[in-house]
Order: sequence, then structure tokens, then C-alpha cells
Amino acid sequence: MNVAEKRDFINNHLHQEDESLINQFYETLRKEEILKTKLISRAEKSENDILTGKVFTRTEIELKTKD
Repeated sequence: MNVAEKRDFINNHLHQEDESLINQFYETLRKEEILKTKLISRAEKSENDILTGKVFTRTEIELKTKD
């Protein structure tokens, strides 16, 4: 089954399901999208920090956190 056929199959079955299942499916997809956005943002910030030299060695971190 190709992607278009799978989408049609899912769409046809969604029309037959009750609202609670639709809400469950929606919340799952929404949470995944939010997580994806957060992870991308963190990765971009980390890459920027590396490029601009805003990093510490393990030793520097250990020294800063000992006190």
C-alpha cells in the first residue's frame, strides 16, 4: 500500500470513529509537534553556542559546580 492509499484508508476510517478517539489522536500528534519544535530549537541554540565559543570543558564545569 502506498502513502496515498494509506492516507485515504485512515481518512475513511476517521469519519467512522467517535470524538474521543479523534481527540486522542489529535493530542498525540500535537504533543509530537511541540516536542519536535523544542528539540530543533535546543539543537539550533547548541550549534550557535558552539560556533560562538560559548562552551565549557568538563573540568571547567566541575570546578564551577564544586562550590
